[in-house]
Amino acid sequence: MFEFGDHTGCFMYPTPFAGTSQASQAFWQVDDIEHEVADLKARGVVFEHYHVPGMKSEGDITVGGGAKAAWFKDGEGNILALIQSLDH
Repeated sequence: MFEFGDHTGCFMYPTPFAGTSQASQAFWQVDDIEHEVADLKARGVVFEHYHVPGMKSEGDITVGGGAKAAWFKDGEGNILALIQSLDH
């Protein structure tokens, strides 16, 4: 079990289906996605690029629908993402 702030958490478990979902498995909301992407890239994270109708790509970040998002995969191929709301 991994614990986060505000009494939230998640757990991971071994499964033969790891990495088979085509959808994001977890999102982390961030305040500065450009900073977070740069930090993760410096640590060796490779970002995925997806064509999302109605959104535009700006390098590793996709913008549209009131948010910015950046996707990457964990070591088992699960899709994870950072998201920044543009509403504030």
